[in-house]
Amino acid sequence: MAPPQDPLYAGLGQAIRIATDLLAALIVGGALGWVCDTYVFDSTPWSMIIGLLMGIVAGMRNAYRSIQRWPKT
Repeated sequence: MAPPQDPLYAGLGQAIRIATDLLAALIVGGALGWVCDTYVFDSTPWSMIIGLLMGIVAGMRNAYRSIQRWPKT
């Protein structure tokens, strides 16, 4: 697929992708922490807090890597 010609739409697409990556990482980290709390460790709420923090870190890392791939103009 060819990249869009209008820079507004290209930037909007990148922003939506980064926001989706951040949200997905947060949801996955929180869900894994909840599963560990509920079924594995019985350490409510510490595993979920650690999972959320790890999700935030992973999401920020993915966002940083996506921004680094943007073309420099």
